Amino acid sequence: MVAELRYDLTRRQRLIPHIRACRLTQLLVILGAVGVGLAAARGPWWIFLITALFVLWFSRCYAVGFWNVLFVKSQHMDIVIEDKGLGYMVGKERWYIFLDGLTAVRDLEKTVWTIQHWNGTLVNIPKTMLSEDALEFLCDWVRRANDERDKLGIRSPYPTKPTKAQQGAS
Repeated sequence: MVAELRYDLTRRQRLIPHIRACRLTQLLVILGAVGVGLAAARGPWWIFLITALFVLWFSRCYAVGFWNVLFVKSQHMDIVIEDKGLGYMVGKERWYIFLDGLTAVRDLEKTVWTIQHWNGTLVNIPKTMLSEDALEFLCDWVRRANDERDKLGIRSPYPTKPTKAQQGAS
């Protein structure tokens, strides 16, 4: 096991990375909201319903994260970083994401590292909690995974170059 972490995240530590990581989704939500408004104002009720369901379906992950920030003041996190997976608690169950699916480790907010997975999962870890060895371990997985996806012709969503904070730490 590389690291076992237990900490609490504030609203700010969850909101800023969520907004910065989901910029394209925010644009789609805004365009979808305009579409829903136009459908409600100009068309029959069923066009409004279909448009609203379409927008909700494609923005569900963004909406869930945003509602969590609004309604949960402080989020307790229980993270386990193992050799090939990162486990996090959801209720009383531990869920895992494989490290070969990591796409980025970025500093989207000044006090947390945001770990992004190919499936859309964001895990925020305070910078004070994550050791340099664990950070380098995760960054190495990101580099290897992105390089492997590039070899297979799958465009990596984020470059493998280090962030500004990582360059300053080196």
